[in-house]
Amino acid sequence: MKQVKVGSFLLLGISLLLSVSQAGQQLSQSQQSYSLHWALNTAPPFHIVEGPYQGQGICDSLMLAVEDALPERRMSRIVMPQTRIGVQFKRNVNQCFPCMIHRANSMTAPTWFSDPTHTYQPHGIITRPETAVRLRQLFGDPVVLEELLQSNDYRLGHPAGRRYGELQNLLDMHEGQSSYRVIRTGENATTAVLEMILAGRVDYTIDYQGLLAYHQRTSGDPLEFIEIAETSGQSVIGAIGCTNNAWGRALINEINQQLPDIQRDPRFIESLRLWSESSVQIPFL
Repeated sequence: MKQVKVGSFLLLGISLLLSVSQAGQQLSQSQQSYSLHWALNTAPPFHIVEGPYQGQGICDSLMLAVEDALPERRMSRIVMPQTRIGVQFKRNVNQCFPCMIHRANSMTAPTWFSDPTHTYQPHGIITRPETAVRLRQLFGDPVVLEELLQSNDYRLGHPAGRRYGELQNLLDMHEGQSSYRVIRTGENATTAVLEMILAGRVDYTIDYQGLLAYHQRTSGDPLEFIEIAETSGQSVIGAIGCTNNAWGRALINEINQQLPDIQRDPRFIESLRLWSESSVQIPFL
C-alpha cells in the first residue's frame, strides 16, 4: 500500500509540473500574440534615428500614436535595412511597418494593410541644380521618366529594397539596362544616396519632396526637385502594413478601429506639418 501511495504522489507531482509548464507556455504564447513588433529603417523624414530631428519623423510619430491608441499591446522596435524588412514579411515573421504605400489587401500577399493614414505628393526626381537644367531641357518639365530611363545616360541611385508605387512597373521594365542603376545598401541608405548625388557618383534619385525638405533643414548643399510626368498631380496614399497572418490581420483590425484618434494625435499632426512644405497632406482628419 505504501508503494502505491508513493507512486500516486509521484504521478500527481508530475501532473502538476506539466500543468504549470503548459500554463507558462500558454502565457508566453499569449504575450507573444498580443505584442506589436515594429520594424523600422533609417529613412528621413519618415524615421529619423539621430540628429537634431531625432524621433520627429512622420512615422516615428505615427508609431507613438498607435501605441497610445493600443495601450494593452506590448511594444517592441527594431531598426533594420529595408531589404530585411521585406524578407521577414515573406517569411511570415510577426512585424508591422508604419511607412508603406497603401494597396488593396490580398490573401496571397505577404503584407496586410491598414486603412489610409495620410497622403504624400508623388515621387519626383532629386538632383544637382546643373543636372536639373539638362534633364528639363532633354526630358521636359515635368520630366518624362520613361524617356529618361530609355536614354540610359544618367545614373539613378536609390536605397536597396525601396519601392515606388505607380512608378515601380516602369522602373522594373528598365532594370536590366546596362549600369544605369546604382543601389545603396546598409544603414542611412536614403541620405547616403543624396551624398552620392552631391559627389557626382550618381546623377539623380527618385523620392518625395519631404526628403528634400529634410536635406535642406540639415545640410546647406543645394539640390533640386523635379516633378515626374507619369505621376504628376497624383497623391501617394500611406498606410501601416503588418504580416499577412492571423496575428497581423487582427492587429490591423484594431488599428483601423482606432484610426480616427490616431490621425488626430497632436504629435503626428505636428510631424506632418513639420515636413509638409510640399510633401504631406492630412485629408482624413
